[in-house]
Amino acid sequence: MQTEIASQTILAQMKNESEVSFGQLRMWLVPQKAEHDNDYDINQKYFETLLRETLSDLLKKGYIASSVRDGVEDGDARAFSLTQKGSKYIEEFEGFDEQ
Repeated sequence: MQTEIASQTILAQMKNESEVSFGQLRMWLVPQKAEHDNDYDINQKYFETLLRETLSDLLKKGYIASSVRDGVEDGDARAFSLTQKGSKYIEEFEGFDEQ
């Protein structure tokens, strides 16, 4: 699986967010079908698995943190946020790209 590319995408997007839901993460990674493109077919299971594997990896490395929000409106959905370690990783990665 291409978790490294997915990891970089997620971390770069999270840099500008204080907290994101699983649904937001999913929108960043899963290709979206155009409104009138009935012939377009993506492998949903592949992208779902990729997202779950990537999140698991990022959590294990300590780059992101997960919490459970309390509230009726959000249905106690998990929220993810970038950690200090994750912010440092992104800064180093972006610095490497500029060289």
